[in-house]
Amino acid sequence: MYLTYRWTVFLLLLAVSGCSGTPDCTTDTAPVIQTNNEVVTALADELQREHKAGTFAGQVLLAQNNSAVFKAAYGCADRQHRVSNSVTTVSDMGSIAKTFTAAAVLQLVANQRLQLSTRVGDLYPEAADALKPVTIEQLLGHSGGLDNFHNDSDFELMDKTEAERRILSMPLIAAPGEKIAYSNAAYTLLAAIVEKTTGQSFQEYVQQHLLSPLKLADTGFYQDSIIPVSKLARGYGGDDQGKTTYQKGLTWALIGAGGMVTSVDDLASWFAALKDGTLFPDSAPNLTFTQANEKWLLGSFSQLDIQGESVIQMGGSTDFGYTALIQFIPGRDVLVVLLLNAHNTKYANATHHRLSRNHILPILQSENQTDKLSDQ
Repeated sequence: MYLTYRWTVFLLLLAVSGCSGTPDCTTDTAPVIQTNNEVVTALADELQREHKAGTFAGQVLLAQNNSAVFKAAYGCADRQHRVSNSVTTVSDMGSIAKTFTAAAVLQLVANQRLQLSTRVGDLYPEAADALKPVTIEQLLGHSGGLDNFHNDSDFELMDKTEAERRILSMPLIAAPGEKIAYSNAAYTLLAAIVEKTTGQSFQEYVQQHLLSPLKLADTGFYQDSIIPVSKLARGYGGDDQGKTTYQKGLTWALIGAGGMVTSVDDLASWFAALKDGTLFPDSAPNLTFTQANEKWLLGSFSQLDIQGESVIQMGGSTDFGYTALIQFIPGRDVLVVLLLNAHNTKYANATHHRLSRNHILPILQSENQTDKLSDQ
């Protein structure tokens, strides 16, 4: 009788601990959309293997001709509370936010409120002499000579006045146009230029002129009240496990260069709008995919050759486990969108790029796969 009692208590404790512990976030995933063809099946199988290996948690969307052919979510948005990721989960986009900054600037250029040739000195007479000749085009293309950071961290308390003061007094690492060097500071300065040109806050301008017209209801800035906290994925794999960047707030340490969240559907719609030029007047050219230099396009996308094919992409990562990627293959009209909220040590904060290069693009770029992708 005593042994039976002890065994019953043990089973009850085991059940309770099982309910309250961290859930298994590597489970079989049923895609929300999966076109019935061998390319998509091969991709789904490969991503499931990577998920089981601990390298893939988040959302993926694959589209051709602006139509989704594969969409799925893997792992947990909140491990503590046993909330699974879904295809509508909202996650940090990292530096993909720069494409919104670039679009805001290019929209002002299209409406003749700025010019690509406008110089920093035209807008900021107080800028350091070396910085005054830097043009809007060079800021967009990371060739203005500005160093990468004007901040100590993405969450440093900093207002716009302080950000402008720091950036405008930064020593250049190269003469304007001489060197391509990735610069977050350049994009924070571009956001400040949007405010100086329009008289609106940067966030208000982006909401009114970019997000609202495209009905991107799941896209916004950190602590933006329009994004329900319940939809946010927590980050795993970096600093502050189980936290969100969203809850930390947004200052001019990051505005323009990051600080935005989104969903895979919104990112796919965003890229389609950029590709179709719907955000710009009919009378103006769509400059998004115009070359700024040999590496960067004006819309804050890079263009590179992968396996003999042109690929247009923009990625982002944070120190909190989030990585994200938009990747477009023009010759196939194929778009890949990744929003990941966890990684292990295998790929760390390069998970988005390694998953694409090692596991996604080899399938999409295999011989004769262009037509097969859209086969039903």
